[in-house]
Amino acid sequence: MADVPKQEGQPAPRWQNLGQLFEEFSSSSTEYLQYDSGSRSWKYSYAQVRCAATHFAARLKENDIRKGDKVLFWSENRPEWVAAFWGCILAGVVVVPIDYRASTHFVRHIHKIIDARVLLVGEEVEPIAGDAQLRT
Repeated sequence: MADVPKQEGQPAPRWQNLGQLFEEFSSSSTEYLQYDSGSRSWKYSYAQVRCAATHFAARLKENDIRKGDKVLFWSENRPEWVAAFWGCILAGVVVVPIDYRASTHFVRHIHKIIDARVLLVGEEVEPIAGDAQLRT
């Protein structure tokens, strides 16, 4: 891994990539994420998100999704999205987020351009028939 160049007069960065950043903060048991569905509220610690992210990274590996592969996220905001994002980072997978209100035509177009291996679909999005999916 190449060293990040130090800016003159600035301290050297503590992390060289998002994976290193995640490793440092995710060992904490303090609250990281709160989600309110309108009828119920959930709170997740950094450690809980790390656990979910690690499991998601393992699922990617089990499904032969490898470093450099691309995964489309087409989902409403959800805590699972955060865990899936960090799981992709841990696995070296490229995350391509798309707004859940995007048209099916647009999603197909992006899918084709980037040659995504997986399309993650949220509960408020209609899946595209024939595409590989892992539910968020």
